[in-house]
Amino acid sequence: MNLRRLTRLGLISISSLIAANSTMANEVADFYKDKRITMWIGYSSGGGYDRYARTLARHMGKHIPGNPKFVSKNKTGAGSMILTNEVYSTLPQDGTVVAAVGRGLVMEPLYGNKQAKFDPRKFGWLGSTNNEVSVCATMSSTGIKSYDDLKRRGATLGGTGKGADTDTFPTVLNNVMGTRLKLVTGYPGGNDINFAMEKGELDGRCGWSWSSVKATRAAWLKSGKINILVQLSTSKHPDLPNVPLILDLAKSEMDKKILSMVFAPAAWGRPINTTPNVPKARLAALQAAFDATMKDPKYIAEMKRQKLELNPISGKQIQSMIEDIYQTPKDLVAKVAKAAGDDSAINVSKASIPILTHQGKITQLKRKGRRISWKGPNAKGKLRVRGKTKITIAGEKVKSSALKVGMSCTFKVRGVESALEVACN
Repeated sequence: MNLRRLTRLGLISISSLIAANSTMANEVADFYKDKRITMWIGYSSGGGYDRYARTLARHMGKHIPGNPKFVSKNKTGAGSMILTNEVYSTLPQDGTVVAAVGRGLVMEPLYGNKQAKFDPRKFGWLGSTNNEVSVCATMSSTGIKSYDDLKRRGATLGGTGKGADTDTFPTVLNNVMGTRLKLVTGYPGGNDINFAMEKGELDGRCGWSWSSVKATRAAWLKSGKINILVQLSTSKHPDLPNVPLILDLAKSEMDKKILSMVFAPAAWGRPINTTPNVPKARLAALQAAFDATMKDPKYIAEMKRQKLELNPISGKQIQSMIEDIYQTPKDLVAKVAKAAGDDSAINVSKASIPILTHQGKITQLKRKGRRISWKGPNAKGKLRVRGKTKITIAGEKVKSSALKVGMSCTFKVRGVESALEVACN
């Protein structure tokens, strides 16, 4: 018997429904008042996932009853697999955790990856700020100019970990399309891969979100520093009418089916989820807050300033798509799993992440010293300070808030921006 009929029969009143909804809203507000929500990001700072997630975190709290504050933290490792496992089983299950995780990881349990210790259908999905088209790109200096070059000459690409697009897509291309790609994996995030490309350590990367390319490397595009070789998605991006779509290059209908399933997660772009077992009223409030943020004029304006694409889908849409994918016939799943997981056709090596030492003066501080800009005699840069960063002034251990503009410091950095030590005079 539906709700309207019950109401007509007098078995339930509109006033009682309103009262119930009001009670739930008050309970949610009471819980979140003076609370802090952690936005966990499964990649290093400066990349696409990081920028999208931090921008969302700056606006979403005001749309949640009780107006909790957000704090953003990076948890890198294995293409966000480490974080995804923690969100599923070890982080608080009360609605104080949200996470930005790799879209491709949803597929890993389906493929039988034993490192994926989660069921994606049990997460609380909040939504995605965009759907996505990924590309393969190479530095122009390599002379690798087209998709055909990937088949004839090959390329050495950077990856972040098993299950991430950066690792899965090159593997699939070798297994299904016969490309000759090599993979160097284990970079903390896309920004670190870009740095290695610039230094000539890598030829390029596949599984690079087109929205990230535009937002973070617009200068490379304008100057012709990179070549965009092929689109990795189920449909073309309007920005790239002359760049071939991988599905159009498939050699058979079965290959096309395999590729379609591999690239299906592009529909949920950069997904945001929360832990399983969050009380229903809080989960509903988080989902509603995400949807409201997508329409927030201030949020939209900031996205435009950062040149970040905004074409959102809801958490319920993501949930429905994941449920549908997990109904795929087993024989097709087996073929897709082999294409995505069989490393025999690709040379895989481990990335060596350099630890560099810089000297210079602090020129700017943000977020109580957790963001540092510095300038030295021959170089300058920006750093992110985390909980494990060792900070000293004149040999005494201090908090980041004790740092001051103008201090002369030695910075020990892993990768591009991750500060291991900050030692100031």
